[in-house]
Amino acid sequence: MNPGKLARLIYPGFRVGTSDPGQALKLIELGVGGFCFYGGKAAEVYETTRAFRSASETPLLIASDYENGAGQWVLGATELPSSMAIGASGSETLARRKGEITALEARALGVDWVFAPVVDLASEPSNPIVNVRAFGADPNLVSVLAGAYLSGLSSQGALSTLKHFPGHGGTGTDSHLELPVLDKNPQALEEGDLKPFRSLLNRADSVMAGHLMLPELDRAGPASLSERLLTGLLRKKMKYGGVVLTDALEMKAVSKAPRAGVKAFLAGADILLVPDDPFALHSELVDAFNSGVITAAAVELALARQALLVRKLSPFRPDPSCFNILRCPEHLSFNSEAAAGCLAWAFGGGSFALRPGETVGYFEPLTSSRDWKGNFFAEELALLGARVEPFAPGCGMKLAAGCFSKPKAGSGSINLSPEEKAALAGAVSGAADSVALAFGSPFVLNGLRPAAALCAFCPLEEFQRTAARVLFGVARAGGTMPVNIDRLSDEGTHYE
Repeated sequence: MNPGKLARLIYPGFRVGTSDPGQALKLIELGVGGFCFYGGKAAEVYETTRAFRSASETPLLIASDYENGAGQWVLGATELPSSMAIGASGSETLARRKGEITALEARALGVDWVFAPVVDLASEPSNPIVNVRAFGADPNLVSVLAGAYLSGLSSQGALSTLKHFPGHGGTGTDSHLELPVLDKNPQALEEGDLKPFRSLLNRADSVMAGHLMLPELDRAGPASLSERLLTGLLRKKMKYGGVVLTDALEMKAVSKAPRAGVKAFLAGADILLVPDDPFALHSELVDAFNSGVITAAAVELALARQALLVRKLSPFRPDPSCFNILRCPEHLSFNSEAAAGCLAWAFGGGSFALRPGETVGYFEPLTSSRDWKGNFFAEELALLGARVEPFAPGCGMKLAAGCFSKPKAGSGSINLSPEEKAALAGAVSGAADSVALAFGSPFVLNGLRPAAALCAFCPLEEFQRTAARVLFGVARAGGTMPVNIDRLSDEGTHYE
């Protein structure tokens, strides 16, 4: 077999503006099937995708994790609300439109494939990597909204991915750092985590396997390297015949496992994503093929599945004239139009209100005023007539406390640290009245007792400003909490 065919199973990572283009061109010459792009400015992403494609003798698929729009990664593109914000709205219209905008801007950049939607369930408050990336804790809600998002992506010519099979939401560990363990039996998985996958498999272009152990199903290795899960469960039992790709193989959950890429292919993966060393992985695949471990038939089947994706994209080739769609007024207005419907009261709705002329103390735990992330919120309060000052306890001041915790790969934690919780609790106890605002993870509210708590689920400017308007009664928080908050427990509520 031509070694280039084995190379097409590999999709290296490429950090635009940081990675070496010369190395990428060598990988293209080797024959890789595509790349996963990270970061960059809009113009350089576009020019890089064009250069890479022109250098490749085979169709090259470019993918990226644009879960919240291309602007999540690319400077000059539109960042969109988190999936949990859309989950709070319950709106299929908003979910579909988010998918459409994401696809339009991705394609304008030359990116074919959006690694979204996340269909994990937000079932573990301490999960450091899923959280607001999920639509919510209810599998039915996740299925409906993820389905609408898929429709939006596909309508504008972008490929999609369901992730992270068989469900990463119930773990308390970040797989970028170590291997998570999910102690669920098959029945529990069927009743929860697997539901969105089952309902959407026939509509998605691919499924991403998560790096997580499920000892009740396979004690030998994580889902991404498990033949029982990828071939036995996903392909045979769930009858999925499309593309399966691994989560990034550079993640510490599997990066130290010997020949992890070969194991993933043998388990049932068609694409081996972002290995530490793509050249070394290619050598391992060649050795495995030459020794008879990997068969020509298995390789040809994986490449045939990739070829189907290429054919799907043929009517949607990049058009340079559509580059000005990035951050166009229509896309930017989406956030303003969506915000009120996405904001949700966690508790105490209406019990905290502001009037023009009142003084309100703004506070972010263990953060000085020069480093506030809630400047748009504070600015809007002032525009509405409030006198905004740094919060001072014990002087009869109303408190508005902003919290900005969100998933960050490799951080290993989310929500508030014990020190931040103590600082926030102290501020609440020293206030005449108080509201906590979650501009990210809603689980920061577990164990806190302000008079009221409002969730925006993301820190976008339009969401911060709308939160201020809600407090003044000039806007209404129209969303419903897609997860439950436990005011009595620091640990929160765990869902099955």
